[in-house]
Amino acid sequence: MIGPIVRALARQKIPALLMVLETAFGFAVAVHASGLALHYARAAAAPRGIDTRSLLLAMTERDGPSFASRGEREAAVRRDTEALARVLGVRGAAEASSAPFNITHRELVEATSPGGPSALAWMLDDRGGVAAVLGLAPLEGRLLTPGDAADAASTPAVVTQALAARLFPDGRAIGQIVRRSARQKPLAIVGVVPPFRAALGPDADSVLFAAEGPPLGRTLSYLIRIEPDGDDGDDGDDHAGARVREALERADPRRVVLVRALDEGAELDTHTNRGAGALALTLIGMMLVVVFLGRIGMASLLVAERRQALGIRRALGATRADVARLILVENALLTTAGLAVGAAALAGLRAAARAVAPELDLPLDPRAAALVAVAVWLAGMAAALLPALRASAVSPAEASRS
Repeated sequence: MIGPIVRALARQKIPALLMVLETAFGFAVAVHASGLALHYARAAAAPRGIDTRSLLLAMTERDGPSFASRGEREAAVRRDTEALARVLGVRGAAEASSAPFNITHRELVEATSPGGPSALAWMLDDRGGVAAVLGLAPLEGRLLTPGDAADAASTPAVVTQALAARLFPDGRAIGQIVRRSARQKPLAIVGVVPPFRAALGPDADSVLFAAEGPPLGRTLSYLIRIEPDGDDGDDGDDHAGARVREALERADPRRVVLVRALDEGAELDTHTNRGAGALALTLIGMMLVVVFLGRIGMASLLVAERRQALGIRRALGATRADVARLILVENALLTTAGLAVGAAALAGLRAAARAVAPELDLPLDPRAAALVAVAVWLAGMAAALLPALRASAVSPAEASRS
C-alpha cells in the first residue's frame, strides 16, 4: 500500500515537499525552544550559592574631577571602608567594581598547559576581601588579599569549583597558570571556592576573582555584608542601607551615593529566567499552531487537486473510510519524513555551531525532543482530519468530470 501512495505523492512534488519542509522547520524551532525553556527553568530554580539578602552594593560618584593618582584613590577607599566598619549592622565591606547579578562580564579563560581546555568565566574584580564578604571560604588554597593586586609577575586569581573542574579535569587547580582573552598578563590560581551564581546566562557558576586594576575615574563601589536579618525587624535591610549611605556621605559630602540590595539583582535574574522560559514555551505553542494551520491548507490543496482520482477510486469500489484512510496515511508519511529531515538538519546545525562557537551550544534534553516530536506529529495528523473528511465526501460521479 505504501508504494502506490509514494508514487501518487511523487506526482505532486511541490505540495508534498512543502509539507515536509514545514514540519521539519516547525520541529527544529520547537526543539530549540524546548531546550531554552528547560535551560531557563533550571536557571530560575538553581540555588544562588550566596546569601544575597545579606549583601548590599553601594555605588558612589564624586562631584568633581577624577582621582589624580592611584594613591589618592586608595586613600579614599581606606577612608570609606573605615567609615563602613563603624556602621551598625555591617559585618564586612570591600571595594568591588563588579558584583554578582550586577556589573560583570565574561571572558574566555584558557589553561596554559599544552592542549589545555578553555572555558568562559564570569569576571569579578577583587583587590582583597570581596570573596570573604560574599561569604565564601576557600576549599583549597587561599582568598585574595590587597597585596595581590601589586604582583608584577602574574595576577593571583581565585576560581570557583565549577570553573576549576572545567579547566582542570584532573582536579589540580592550585598553582596552575591561565590566560584571559582580554588580558596579556597571566593569572596564577591561588584558591578555589564553592560554586555560586554570578549572573544570568549559561555556566553562571564559572566565576574568576582577580584584581582588574580599574581606571582612576570618579566612581567607587563597595560590596557590604550586613546582619542576616537586620536589627530593625522586617525593614532591617532598608535601615542598614540608609545607615551605609549616611556613613559614605559623611565621609565625603561631595558625591552621590546609591545603595541597593544585591537581592534586587538576584530577583531580577530569577524573574528574567522565568519570563524567558515562558516565552520559549509560548514559541513552542505558536510553532504547533503554525504547523497545524499550514498542514490543513496543504492537505486541502492535495485533496482539491486529486478530486477526479479520488472519484475514480470511489467508482472502483473504495468506501468513504478507504479514502479517508488514504489521506491520513499520506499525511502520516509526510509528517514522519518531515520529522526525520528536521532531526537531521538539527543535528547538523548543532555540530556546526559547536565547531564555530562552542560557548553558544545549548544542551538539549532527549526526552523533551521526543515529546516535541510527538506533539508535532499529532498536530500534523490532527490537521489532516478535515481534509480527509472532505476527501471521503467525493462522489463517484467526480470520475466522469474532465
